[in-house]
Amino acid sequence: MPVCKEPVASNLTSLYPTAMPHEHDNTQSVLRAALYLGVFLLLGAGVFARYVGPEAARAQRWRLWYLLSGGFLLAMGATLYGVYHVTWMLGDTTLMGSYLLETRQGNLLLVRLGLLVGLLGLSMGWFRLDRWLYPSLALGLLLTLTFTSHAGAAGGLQPWADLLHLGLGVVWAGALLALAVVWPGTRLEAVLRATRRLSALGLVSVVGMALLGVYLAWARLGELSQLWSTAYGQRLLLKLGLVALVVGVAAVNRLWLLPRLQAKRVRGLSPVGLEAALIAGVLAVSGLLATTEPPPAPGLAAPRMVNISESVGNQRYVGQLFSQGGLIHLYLDLRDAEGNLLEGGPALKVRAQRGAELLEEVAGPFYRSQYHLALIAEAQGVWEVQVELPEKTLEFTLDVRP
Repeated sequence: MPVCKEPVASNLTSLYPTAMPHEHDNTQSVLRAALYLGVFLLLGAGVFARYVGPEAARAQRWRLWYLLSGGFLLAMGATLYGVYHVTWMLGDTTLMGSYLLETRQGNLLLVRLGLLVGLLGLSMGWFRLDRWLYPSLALGLLLTLTFTSHAGAAGGLQPWADLLHLGLGVVWAGALLALAVVWPGTRLEAVLRATRRLSALGLVSVVGMALLGVYLAWARLGELSQLWSTAYGQRLLLKLGLVALVVGVAAVNRLWLLPRLQAKRVRGLSPVGLEAALIAGVLAVSGLLATTEPPPAPGLAAPRMVNISESVGNQRYVGQLFSQGGLIHLYLDLRDAEGNLLEGGPALKVRAQRGAELLEEVAGPFYRSQYHLALIAEAQGVWEVQVELPEKTLEFTLDVRP
């Protein structure tokens, strides 16, 4: 299906035979959780091998190789399937190339794929200049996560706070995941040196992540009441609860496990293994949180999703208009007075405008009287959307973010 180019924007539209309401699509949450876990494994293994536990890494290089490879495959697979899923939502998976090459978010994903290959190559010894290249490539990979997240869409200080938050998390939590993997069978002296370094890193990282997390939560919620009255706030509370458990176990490891390691009275992995398992849980919840829409800022009326229920005579148009990942979606059913789909429906025209930027498309129903229309909006911000029915024109204001 061709991509229709506008002077200042592009749009991709198609019929979508298996329309799924936005709030019931959990695929993005699973993919984001897999992406976070993959990145933390890949970068955590790299940080551990270079800076935290090089002796333990050399002793258990095959285990670390499995960790690197698993992280690479998870992150690469989540990214590629994420592109497929977006174009599947558009109704035509042959648009994958156009999406990657002609949209800002697609360009970021292409960069991410290249960085993943580069980081794996450095860790496998395919390239030289590791000392200079590795930090730059790792920072670039984290930037692709930040600028395809809520923080990247918000602008201002949020992207940089989110980037630092991610970086601290990778240095500490990622390296701890690697330590849990290489611990069994490693000499006690090597484990002790790695644990000392990681304990010092953990203290700085936890304090930094806590301060940055408070700022990001405040910036996205705006009001304390949003913490328990919105889906985003409730999921943030779940994440905070898991983080509190992780910090508690880390404190036990620092105050109880480390002295006993130094005295050579214990080799137990269980506290570190529990901490690593809880971190995996935090990453899973982070994936859910990253795909949950934050509440609108106080005073801003533009939502990310609008429910439509419009009566025209003895018929009713029912559906949703929403934005996700820079896409403007319209799902709409035309039903009779009893709520049954009609056998057919008229062509509908959708017009989306932001300043001088204009997107327009006309589409008929893909099945009986069900419609799906999707537009790619390059510019983020508040869009005015009009849905032209044969009898009237519906007007909405929609907040569109990457």
